[in-house]
Amino acid sequence: MKMHSIVLSSLALVAMTWSAPTATHAAGEAIGETQRCVHLNRIKSSPVIDDRTILVEMRGRGEYKRIDLTNTCSGLEFSGFEVRLHQDRLCTSDTVSVRQTAGAHCGIDKIVTIDEAEAKALRAR
Repeated sequence: MKMHSIVLSSLALVAMTWSAPTATHAAGEAIGETQRCVHLNRIKSSPVIDDRTILVEMRGRGEYKRIDLTNTCSGLEFSGFEVRLHQDRLCTSDTVSVRQTAGAHCGIDKIVTIDEAEAKALRAR
């Protein structure tokens, strides 16, 4: 089995916000819909918002995901994160590790499709 290791980081901004699951996303997914995985080759950037939230900007027109962690991942906001994967996608069964911190692993609770307005709000705080 091939193992991938990715390092994603950014400066942190703020706590998560929620969207109503009624609007439709450019890619056809409903805003608020959860996914089990996102493919790595589709990720454009992944800024850390706070110690529990990661914003994922997908390649393409205005596609965004919000990764909610299962608990507070202390230091994530300032150090960024890395993920060791066994596939070419990031899934809710994976964990993120705080860079430069031995042993700090945090589970992914959910991956949620969000709209551009929520992505801007996350970045602005």
